[in-house]
Amino acid sequence: MKMVAVLCLALCFSGAHAAEVSQIPASVQLKLVDGPTDVPLAGMTVRVVKGYVGTLTAHGYETFTSYVLPGKAGGSWLQILVDQPEGSDSELRTVESADSTVQAIAMYRSNDALYAVQATKSGATAPDLYLKPEMVAFKVYRFNGNLDVARFKLVQTLRSKASYMNAGDALAKEFFSH
Repeated sequence: MKMVAVLCLALCFSGAHAAEVSQIPASVQLKLVDGPTDVPLAGMTVRVVKGYVGTLTAHGYETFTSYVLPGKAGGSWLQILVDQPEGSDSELRTVESADSTVQAIAMYRSNDALYAVQATKSGATAPDLYLKPEMVAFKVYRFNGNLDVARFKLVQTLRSKASYMNAGDALAKEFFSH
């Protein structure tokens, strides 16, 4: 009897999680400006800071570092880390070469939740990765809203239907097209 209850509970949780993930609407992309963009959420404001990293090579990076702003002046900013299989990253970032954008970032808000989408060209290695169109993998992260351990958690992974020279084109044409 206990085993049946455990199985029913597991099926209920897995079904609810899958339904939530498949129903993420991606119709409105946030306009992230250079520097800070404030995103109001229920009871808090998230500040996304877009910056650039220059290099001495043909590569460049845009970084997107996110913070929960304090409720009053002088309070501590809480950085939102990005959960990864090997640990956490401090920011999301684009990867651009002189020939193509290998990784692009976008964010959107839905049902008072903040999502980040990382689009990454996949399937090839350098130099083909930079020089040829490739399929794009989308990773969708959701801000957990936790003020103790603020994280972007992976909620969905998708793959593009077509190949793209620039990962950002896949975001515009496939992810935000419906």
